[in-house]
Amino acid sequence: MATATRVISVLIIEDQRDVADSLALFLEHVCHFRVTVARDGKAGVGAALRERPDVVVCDIGLPEMDGYQVAAALCGKPRKPLLIAVTAYGDDEAKDRAKAAGFDHYLVKPSDPEELESIVRNHLKLG
Repeated sequence: MATATRVISVLIIEDQRDVADSLALFLEHVCHFRVTVARDGKAGVGAALRERPDVVVCDIGLPEMDGYQVAAALCGKPRKPLLIAVTAYGDDEAKDRAKAAGFDHYLVKPSDPEELESIVRNHLKLG
């Protein structure tokens, strides 16, 4: 009897096309996650509410709504996704603001995609 494998859904909210596309390729083809990409914070919140992903990987410096606003918007909803900030802001103030906004993890660019995969699998107990 075959056991169904759970597919992890990930929403990437990133305005830099090359960063978003390379991360999406890694997560889709290496990790076998289902990936959606949004190019700004407002579109990302809409996609998250519509699709209800397991994980949201979000930049902080975004057009429309910044990553802090995105996290705050998603934290108030039922079934909050795992929120991972992946950003160029590496200072302690940005990290503290991200935690206060509701991010579960904080990675500084350039981040290791394998570290991101590990965080997701460990959180979802799929490692």
